Amino acid sequence: MVFKPFTHIARQSLGKSLAHGYAQSVVAATQSSYASSTTPFGSFSTHAAGRFSRHGSSQHHTSFQHPSTTSGATASGGQQGLVPEDSRGDGGLAAYYEAWQKQQCNNGSGKEWKQFQFPLQIGWEAPNTLADSKRADNAHGRLLSDTLLDRGSLDRAHSTSAVDDIREAEDVVAEAAAVREVDEAIAKEIIMFQNRPTSLHTSPAPEVSAIDTSAEHQSSGVTTAIFTATPPQSVDTTNSSQGSLPPTTLESLTPADEIVQLRVAGRIAEIPAVFESMLARGFQPTMEAYNALLSAAIALPAARHQIISKALNIYADVLRRQITPDTAFYTSLLELLSQRAIEVRQMKNAMNVKRFRYGNLNPEFSFLLPSDESDYAILAADDALKHAVTIFNAAASAPQVQPLSSEAYGLLITACALHGRDDDMLRIHICMEENQVVPLASMYPPMIEAFARSGDLRCAVECYNGYKSMAIQHDAGQDSLMGRYDYSVYAAVVKSYMKCDRSESGNQFVERVLNSFDSGTEEGRARLEVARDTIIADGLVQHQLDNHQYAGALNLADAYDLTPSTRDRVIAHICSEAADHNDRATAIKAYRALEPTSPDMSMVALSMLAMEIRCGRLDEACTFWSVLYGLPNGHGSLLEPTAMYTVALIKNGQIDEGLTHARQAFARIRSSVHAAAAREQLKEKIDEAIELIGKSLAGPETFLSPQAAMTLLGAMTENNGPVSPVSEKLLAGLGAADISTLSWQDVLLVLKVEGAMISGGTFLQDVGHVTRFEYLLNAVVQRGLTLDEVTSELVERALRSLEDQRPDIVANWRNARHMASQSPHTPMLGSPGLNVAMTTPATYANTYDPYAARVDHRGSNVIADILDSVRTRRSAKLDQALSQFRNMRRVGRHPRYLVYSKLINVAALEGRADVIFDILGTARQDVPLLPQYPSLREGWSSILDSMIAACLTVGNRAAASEFHKDLVQLGSVPSANTYALYITTLGESAHTLDEAQEALNIFAQAKQEGVEPTSFLYNALIGKLGKARRIEDCNFFFSEMRHRGIRPTSVTYGTVINALCRVSDEKEAEQLFNEMENMPNYKPRAAPYNSVMQYFQTTKRDGQKVLEYYSRMQSKNIQPTMHTYKLLIDTYATLEPINMPAAEGVLNAIRATGQRPEAVHYASLIHAKGCVHHDMTGAWDTFNAAAANPEIRPHACLYQALFESMVANHQLEAVEGMLGNMASRGVAMTPYIANTLIHGWANDQNIVKAQNLYQSIGTAKREPSTYEAMIRALLAVHDRPHAGEVVNEMLSRGYPAPVTKRIQAIFDHGGSRAANVAAAGSAA
Repeated sequence: MVFKPFTHIARQSLGKSLAHGYAQSVVAATQSSYASSTTPFGSFSTHAAGRFSRHGSSQHHTSFQHPSTTSGATASGGQQGLVPEDSRGDGGLAAYYEAWQKQQCNNGSGKEWKQFQFPLQIGWEAPNTLADSKRADNAHGRLLSDTLLDRGSLDRAHSTSAVDDIREAEDVVAEAAAVREVDEAIAKEIIMFQNRPTSLHTSPAPEVSAIDTSAEHQSSGVTTAIFTATPPQSVDTTNSSQGSLPPTTLESLTPADEIVQLRVAGRIAEIPAVFESMLARGFQPTMEAYNALLSAAIALPAARHQIISKALNIYADVLRRQITPDTAFYTSLLELLSQRAIEVRQMKNAMNVKRFRYGNLNPEFSFLLPSDESDYAILAADDALKHAVTIFNAAASAPQVQPLSSEAYGLLITACALHGRDDDMLRIHICMEENQVVPLASMYPPMIEAFARSGDLRCAVECYNGYKSMAIQHDAGQDSLMGRYDYSVYAAVVKSYMKCDRSESGNQFVERVLNSFDSGTEEGRARLEVARDTIIADGLVQHQLDNHQYAGALNLADAYDLTPSTRDRVIAHICSEAADHNDRATAIKAYRALEPTSPDMSMVALSMLAMEIRCGRLDEACTFWSVLYGLPNGHGSLLEPTAMYTVALIKNGQIDEGLTHARQAFARIRSSVHAAAAREQLKEKIDEAIELIGKSLAGPETFLSPQAAMTLLGAMTENNGPVSPVSEKLLAGLGAADISTLSWQDVLLVLKVEGAMISGGTFLQDVGHVTRFEYLLNAVVQRGLTLDEVTSELVERALRSLEDQRPDIVANWRNARHMASQSPHTPMLGSPGLNVAMTTPATYANTYDPYAARVDHRGSNVIADILDSVRTRRSAKLDQALSQFRNMRRVGRHPRYLVYSKLINVAALEGRADVIFDILGTARQDVPLLPQYPSLREGWSSILDSMIAACLTVGNRAAASEFHKDLVQLGSVPSANTYALYITTLGESAHTLDEAQEALNIFAQAKQEGVEPTSFLYNALIGKLGKARRIEDCNFFFSEMRHRGIRPTSVTYGTVINALCRVSDEKEAEQLFNEMENMPNYKPRAAPYNSVMQYFQTTKRDGQKVLEYYSRMQSKNIQPTMHTYKLLIDTYATLEPINMPAAEGVLNAIRATGQRPEAVHYASLIHAKGCVHHDMTGAWDTFNAAAANPEIRPHACLYQALFESMVANHQLEAVEGMLGNMASRGVAMTPYIANTLIHGWANDQNIVKAQNLYQSIGTAKREPSTYEAMIRALLAVHDRPHAGEVVNEMLSRGYPAPVTKRIQAIFDHGGSRAANVAAAGSAA
């Protein structure tokens, strides 16, 4: 047998492991005398599910007895000592057990032995419809107090979350009522049972009658107590794929055989009820029937802890009935318990991460939320593995039990390894070997790591050698392993070496393993990549993380050539671990190395946010909050960060901002969950978060504005309703003056909450509720508010409660409502559901602003002047304006609507997306939208228009679309300049490649919505059309612009001139240029001159014309741009007459203006020397000078010019070295560099390198020129099939027709001409 080298070690530990007594106890339990007299059947109820279940019963619930059985036994049999079903729930088995004990004690008394009479049972009939079954379960659910927990009676702080619904219920009154209801139902059942047939099959199975769900038949269809948590209708037993049993077959079978047949037919939902009926009729269950019952317990939908409890109950009853479990039973039970133990370990690890990340904010608990504390306690008390080992010992000691399955052994060994039970792990492995069971490959990595944790490197290596031997046999075709986990085993061995301080040996092992893969084949390279990724990520890096060496882990990730996806995953993991353990330097470094589009960005942002909050860096935390909030969908993992961030903002004095963030985030989190049960659990957790936030507001130094109080109260009502005592504290701070400042929505909200509290008797403890209620009623009357049906009902209930104490309030309200009903005038305000036109007050002018009293006009002017200043840097003036804005709001004032818009626009130009949404949130809090006021609609139209423009500017097109919808619902549309931004930002969207057509669609939409075009909108449209060389469309819209009376600007002329130059319309371009210079409102700009100069430099190759337009530019006193200087260098260095000193002198001219030459200027000189003059020495000198200049930032254009020079001079030997240099300096590969190298390698007949580089670019970054270069290269080596594949990929990208037709033509006319085309391209 393989894997023998370390089995002697296991045998040395065998005696030690057996000394714990697991084997002896369970083996004895399987023997009849021991099991009968000493085995406590309730011992399995010490499982976590039993310890945390409903109190009041120390006895173990039977696995399959009818709820009425015990009480029935008490009534009919008269047995002494029997406990009613509601407290014991053993279905009569305990009565039998006690009667048997009495018989044993009286053996010498001479009394005649009597058969114990089990109570008669009610026969079971299958429901014929799912609806009847559902109604029956609903009726019986109230009776199952010992198995079903009433969530409504549980304290919210102890409700379930990530773990199963296991909680203590403490409602003794409800328990007693349930017991009485059970007794009444049982008494009725006994009467019913006398008139019912005892045969299970009095009618054919397909025609069984439905269960009566009336009150007098409540308990007649309840399945066994162990299955009551899972309604039978949750499994569709009518599925056509399940087998059916003919009536004659059922009639001829014993009940035990019938249960087995139901399992074979797949009708598992019927098994518990049939099993119950079998016991009720006095039949002894067989082991096969128990196997079927266990299969049903595992397969029927239920919470995991409930399945474990059911399975242990079944096992306990098997032992109680002195039935010997068979191999199938042991296998199923051990697989279930082992899997549960593994899951518990994983859940505990996940909760430990939450404790490290968020726990320090709540001093009362180690976790942030109290429910997590109780969940973790339940997991810590879980004893599934203890039971699994005990049951395994019993199975191993039973001679009739055959070897277990590979899965059972593998899962149990894995669970022991993960939980640190090494002796049990070794003993179980020896048993598996002795029984010659094929091992499960997945168990070896945790086994190796378990040895390493205990410092036993020799056993870890022997374990690896054993796996290696079996893997070799498996490769040879032998059945020696189930599955393969080679790479994970390698990683585990590497971790073992490192754990045992044998790092040198570990590194040598890594090197040997990686060198063992043949990288000469495609398959070998693929396997090498997977092996390297797994060994480095799960071995070396994970070891560093386990030892809290986060910087070392990051260095390892950078040192190895990991695949991009693995690298992102590893760096994200390092970043999260470093952040959770407050290694801020490493966390920030890892975060910056992470790709922004990484799928792990949300996990990283959670860790970084929590770290910055723990370190007290709220400004940095705000950045990561923006990342989290910008994710497409909210999810439950945002709950703790939301609470943590909100509390931090509150402690920093930013109460309004914090509560606004919390309310919005809670809404997103709820919307991400659709399942009803999960949504209710999530709401309970949100209530806990709100309670935590409320505690942070309880300090005497905390000032809570009325608007902030309404924000938090609104968050409660949107969730589960007011949270006590937070809601009471919020309302206690509202006086008459505060109520007068509330919006009508907030007034109705507070009125609704106060009405509910007063009607519930709260006013007896706090008279402030009555006074506040009076203020609210006065506000409703004064504002003429109409109440919805729910609010009216709550108000009426509250008034009925106050009739004796405050009849004056009731009388005043009745009189006011009566007068309002007699008034012919329209109410001043309506409920939110009313039409705006109906609720607009006729007595107010359209200019009325309900918030005008709080507008700070002087402060608004100050902020506007700061933002309009041209002498201050944009970032500095934004910070200064925000400081003024916050000071204004601290004193309860707010700016004009235009100031909100300006702040949003400036923040967008700075790219500060977080500030944009913060300003919007404060606007919603300061001036909530009341659509019945035209002035508010106009103000909010400008704010939403600014939000659309801001989102487009920062690249958040999805958010812009949402704000666009909000603006249209408000009855307005975006401005022309915002539509122009829709067009100019098309290049940042990956959704379209035909930007010209999309620009036309946007322009048409703007005109359709009645937007009056501006010069900015026309400029944006003409620019996109010119870029696509659609000159006819450019001229059309240029003429339309003039026809509309919109005077073209210098930008318009420059845009059209640039378009004309693109299509080589020299005459028209020059005419338009002269017209531009002579127009009366001409503002000199460099862009039109650059366009014409570039046209004559690149297309016409006329240096004199270039210099002529440069002179005209100087005569207009236009300051040359950096692009102008580049054009001059290209002109002097590449056009006749060549003047290299003048070209190099341009660099000095740039310095003379106080500016610095850029990389693009050096790139022009490199290109000129290398490609035009074929002076590679000069090209290298210029490149090295630029690379050594600290003022020149490394740029792709420098490398591109150098590579072009290499290709032009057929000097490709140094390409690989320069590619490495480029990567080391952080310069990314571009499609244009790839085009150059693909062309060069194709000319050098090295198509493999060209293809590898093409593949490395990635589909998303390939441009039409990249496809063209690769197609030409493949055609040059006569590889038309692969060239066709490239063409098909290019066609699938959706490029404009002119582009695709040109590249398609290259392919269609390729073949024999390809080499000539490539040669001609090389010469060019």
